Amino acid sequence: MKKIKFILTILLATIVAGSAFAQNRTVSGTVKDSNGEPVVGAAVIVPKSTIGASTDIDGKFALSVPEKTLSLEVNMIGYATATVTLGTASSYEIVLRDDTNYLDEVVVVGYGVQKKINVTGSVSSVNFTSESVKSRPMFNATQALSGTMPGLQVMQGSGNPYEEDFSMLVRGTGTLNSAGPLVLVDGMEQGVGNVNPSDIASINVLKDAASCAIYGNRGANGVILITTKNGSSSDGKAEISYDLTLSYDEPFKVIHTVSDMATYMRLYNESCTNIGGVAQFSQGVIDEWLKAKENPWGRAESGYYNYMAYPNTDWWDVIYKNKIMQKHTLSASGKVKSMGYNVSLSYIDNPGIIDNTGYKRYFGRVNVYGQITDWLKIGARIWGYNTDQESSNVGSLYSLDTQKMTPDIYPYSKSLDLYGGPQAYGQDPQSHNPLVDMNSSRGYTKNTQIFSDWYAQVKFLKYFNWNTDLYYKDYRQEEQSVNTGIGKYDFQNDTYVIAPADPSELYSYMYNKRENFVKLSSVLNYNQTVGKHDIAAMVGYEMSHFKYRDFSATKRGLQDVSVGDLNAVATPYASGGYGTEYASRSFFGRVNYAFAGKYLFEANLRADASSRFAPEYRWGFFPSVSAGWRISDEPWLKNAHIFDNLKVRASWGRLGNNSIGNYDWQSTYGTTNYVFGTDDITNGISITSIKNYALTWETTSVADVGIDFGVFKNRLTGTVDYYDKVTNGILYTPSMYMVMGNASAPRQNIAAVTNRGVEVELGWRDTVGDFYYNISGNVTYNKNRVSRYKGKLKQGWETDAEGNRVWKTNIGDVSTGGSTRVVEGHMIDEFYMMDTYKGSGKYWNADGTPDINGGPVDGMIRTTNDMEWLRAMMDAGYSFYPQQGIGKQKIWYGEYIYADANGDGLYGNSYDAVFQNVSTTPKVNFGLQFSAGWKGIDFSMSWAGAAGFSLYYYRQASNSSNTIYGYAIPESVAKDHYFFDPKNPDDPRTNINSKQPRLVNLTSCQSDETSSLHLCKGDYLKLKNFTLGYTLPERLTKKILLQKVRIYVSGENLFAITQFPGMDPEMRSTAGYSTMRQYAGGLNITF
Repeated sequence: MKKIKFILTILLATIVAGSAFAQNRTVSGTVKDSNGEPVVGAAVIVPKSTIGASTDIDGKFALSVPEKTLSLEVNMIGYATATVTLGTASSYEIVLRDDTNYLDEVVVVGYGVQKKINVTGSVSSVNFTSESVKSRPMFNATQALSGTMPGLQVMQGSGNPYEEDFSMLVRGTGTLNSAGPLVLVDGMEQGVGNVNPSDIASINVLKDAASCAIYGNRGANGVILITTKNGSSSDGKAEISYDLTLSYDEPFKVIHTVSDMATYMRLYNESCTNIGGVAQFSQGVIDEWLKAKENPWGRAESGYYNYMAYPNTDWWDVIYKNKIMQKHTLSASGKVKSMGYNVSLSYIDNPGIIDNTGYKRYFGRVNVYGQITDWLKIGARIWGYNTDQESSNVGSLYSLDTQKMTPDIYPYSKSLDLYGGPQAYGQDPQSHNPLVDMNSSRGYTKNTQIFSDWYAQVKFLKYFNWNTDLYYKDYRQEEQSVNTGIGKYDFQNDTYVIAPADPSELYSYMYNKRENFVKLSSVLNYNQTVGKHDIAAMVGYEMSHFKYRDFSATKRGLQDVSVGDLNAVATPYASGGYGTEYASRSFFGRVNYAFAGKYLFEANLRADASSRFAPEYRWGFFPSVSAGWRISDEPWLKNAHIFDNLKVRASWGRLGNNSIGNYDWQSTYGTTNYVFGTDDITNGISITSIKNYALTWETTSVADVGIDFGVFKNRLTGTVDYYDKVTNGILYTPSMYMVMGNASAPRQNIAAVTNRGVEVELGWRDTVGDFYYNISGNVTYNKNRVSRYKGKLKQGWETDAEGNRVWKTNIGDVSTGGSTRVVEGHMIDEFYMMDTYKGSGKYWNADGTPDINGGPVDGMIRTTNDMEWLRAMMDAGYSFYPQQGIGKQKIWYGEYIYADANGDGLYGNSYDAVFQNVSTTPKVNFGLQFSAGWKGIDFSMSWAGAAGFSLYYYRQASNSSNTIYGYAIPESVAKDHYFFDPKNPDDPRTNINSKQPRLVNLTSCQSDETSSLHLCKGDYLKLKNFTLGYTLPERLTKKILLQKVRIYVSGENLFAITQFPGMDPEMRSTAGYSTMRQYAGGLNITF
């Protein structure tokens, strides 16, 4: 080690000495644009060094350079990079030409690419080759899309590895079926999460009908095109890269429950006495627990330590554990003569933040092509992955398993291999140990997928080229689950609460699934320029076939809990299998025309046939037209030197959607039991769904008007779009009376949904000397409405035949749902529930009668004045539901009352539910990205947010004040809840200002009702990523035979600005596997 340090010291001294004695000379000059105007802030640098200067207000510069310097580079946003060869002169005049790279930038569109300036549709893109994207500790490429472009909403529903439940919407929810966009990876339908983020070159999102109609089938919800990295197009040596990312992962937010058992017992007793009952836990038991807490390492009578016999378990600290995730990627690309290649291997070890939920994943990819002749190119894209995932019952995070848990249960003793059970005297013996629930079975899930695209490109007759692709996907899943039969142990009494199950009563389950997808695509293109006329045309044919099969088997009677293979299990118990398939066929075409590069026109037509419809209704036709005008190229505006780019565009088109079951147009059958005679039960079949032979395509018409602009040498760029999206003939299964037994109603084309919105995107990029920066932001507003469903909602007061006023509503006939509903004139799944009462704060009229508009301002009965007003209102004949009375077990201090929406004098009954003008889908989505760099240092951050949505947040172990025997009590409720005893107003527990109701122990209490009381705003702004990196100078990396070395630190999902009191609002859930906060570091090396 000392020798190494000595050698490094000598090398460093040599480098410093060499620099000190090198002879320099001064070079100066002026930088101007093509009009002779000085360019301010241009960077003048010595290539492949850190030597540089910036031009001043007169465009002048001066810098000292080594004597052997041969050239200088001059960079400035909006201008092409200029290279100046140095001679013997000491002063130079440099002219920068306008940068046309922005104008030449291309985007991927359906079955091809187009120059961005010529696109007449609405298309957004993300470059995945930037340093900021490569540095993110991503396990799923969808992470990088959140907040990056207008019109695309990305939200993560879970942190469960491999089941992160990302949802993507393009311009709102346009259907009552699957509303996710069509995702194509190199032309093949695939999920974003199944693509290695390191393999992606770019992602383009097609949002309007002009860009999506060429995909017809399923293009109604938008199209996401993922392009993977291809082989190099220029000869040269291979470029080999290695990327390493290490990430420290922790839960984003956890809602804790009371972990101190003595506190838990006091609170539970309070809930019992608040309703006039007796305490559940004696003071002696509470004191016993407190005493043991003071001496955790003391011994209980059972012989176990006090911390085991008298535990105070914080269950969420036990369930969640911070872990280290790692990712390694090795890639190579290059071109040898006529063959280009790009290959990569990746390994991801994501252990999750809950034991036995992680996975190990292996990616492999080969993209290779050969230019056989000038007119023939052939190639293949082959990639796949294998995921080996552990098995854990994390579904219990959503169920009562993580609600019915108390702190008196010791989690697990590793040395004894014993799981704890309920121990407190008076506690529910059925309380859960979440670790037992999550480990009730062991096993694995293996997922393997191979994807291939074999293609050929033929050029002929100068203006024509023909592309043919044969795609094949093979996906296989294997799953095993074996019961563990874990028992629960009482360390206080040294006995089992629940004994381990006998192996003969345990089950072993095996499941296998296979999917195959084949697609053939053939496309003929024509491109020609005749004078000022640019003409392009494309025609194509596509056919696909999907096949699915699965099989499962269960056997009972393990010989040993450690051996779960089916051959080692005694008795067959159950088996099952299922198969389905569908096919499609398509013809499509596109025509593009441009005159003088200013007047743009495009038309698309696609005809799709789907086996999901009856033969007579199988075909759907989906056209689109669009036009654009590049106003900035008009002489009268070009000479004004205001806009570098200004384009207006408009489009209209119709798209299709067939996201339904493969056999919905036919009746389906399933097994059932029939009774013949009096006792005999015979197995047979019966109809499970009723056919609709006339079922046909769901269609979406989209009109779009947009403006693209660039000013200040394209430093400032922007896009504004307005769209009107109407989906008709929505395929939906309505509710039906049980006239056909258990058979479901036929699916029908019965609904229509409208989405109208505005998208705005602005960006600024600039360079100041060696410093460059880029900032961009976007915002989307979308208004969603069900425009046709089962009829108009009609409700109000009517006079019946006897002259009585009666309240009538048809909501049960024209809508579906409960607290969220689908009904004409409202957004999809709009919240529908009672409001809490909002009084004026006054109580009495001048004549002493109660003011019917008075009472508590926020609806809670807090004071004696509130209670007196409530009594007077009831005495006057008004009713307050659901309890309809005053008392400790009815409506009491610390309870809420509800509004009388229809004015019938019955406050909070079923007729008082109202629409809340909000759903769980945000009305507004926005994002902000910033990146900067200086002399090898790079910095970036990405923000994403959503607004205009709410979440119904009311859960037993999260924020409920109603205690249940054996269930957890939320920590937030324990710290702040209403308390007032009118007989003892000086009780130290008194708290009349809390918004949280009093603690009660009732089957159903006044404040439990589904109401806006528990409807919380979900609005948030989240720092999705922060990255800081440094690229070592090239003069140093070359000394160790490397092209590039970059180190970085990065944070993912760091924090959110929100008022939502529950878990991560992005999850839009009140429970589940928490999303992860990640702190990462990494290394990028290019050989």
